[in-house]
Amino acid sequence: MSWFRTFHARPEARVRLVCLPYAGGGAGLYRALAQKLPPEIEVVAVQYPGRQDRRAEAPVADLAALADRIAGELTALDGPPVALFGHSLGATVGFEVARRMLPRFPSPVVRLFVSARKAPADHRPSGRDFRADAVLRAWAERSGEAARRAAADPDLWQLAAPSLAADLMMSETYTVRPGARVTCPVTAIAGTGDHGCGVAEMGRWAAHTIGGFELAEVAGDHYFIDDPAADLCRVVAGLVREVRV
Repeated sequence: MSWFRTFHARPEARVRLVCLPYAGGGAGLYRALAQKLPPEIEVVAVQYPGRQDRRAEAPVADLAALADRIAGELTALDGPPVALFGHSLGATVGFEVARRMLPRFPSPVVRLFVSARKAPADHRPSGRDFRADAVLRAWAERSGEAARRAAADPDLWQLAAPSLAADLMMSETYTVRPGARVTCPVTAIAGTGDHGCGVAEMGRWAAHTIGGFELAEVAGDHYFIDDPAADLCRVVAGLVREVRV
């Protein structure tokens, strides 16, 4: 099955914004962003195995393997230049995809947007085994609304738990090569109400690119991507408009 979902096809788009979900999320969480961005940007959301319309497939629990597969799938896409947008865990996935695309993609990634996620060099494992149901439920109950709702509904939890556990284990076991960088510009975005990953933490992404760095703060808590505010759309649209086709 295809890895990509396009909610609003825009044949005249100048840039294709490839979006990567947070832990437990599916491509559908980027539907609102696709609706709010201007016509020159086509949003293409990545659908990881194990959720939504790919729930029959086994989820991927290794971040390097997931990044390898996504980068390979992107090489088959025709169309405008690609920018990457990753939120929370998706930011780390996007970083690893961007690292892989330089030698493989016909044209380079024009920009990497990372939001609500500490820089790779600052990643520290928590020591938790999220494959244990009690550990996974405890995480969900302290997390966003969607995760709390899933944990409270037995049927929904049965569907959501395998992919959520795989994603959190993917984060838990992730390691980055010291000094790893991308060559494209990076824009790091923090939510004003995200007390665990604010502008100070997001600013540390600057060490992971040689292509230029921007730092922005937008309205919202850690899950500001669920209901993207106008200031987030302005940040993305403004920087994408700088791309020369």
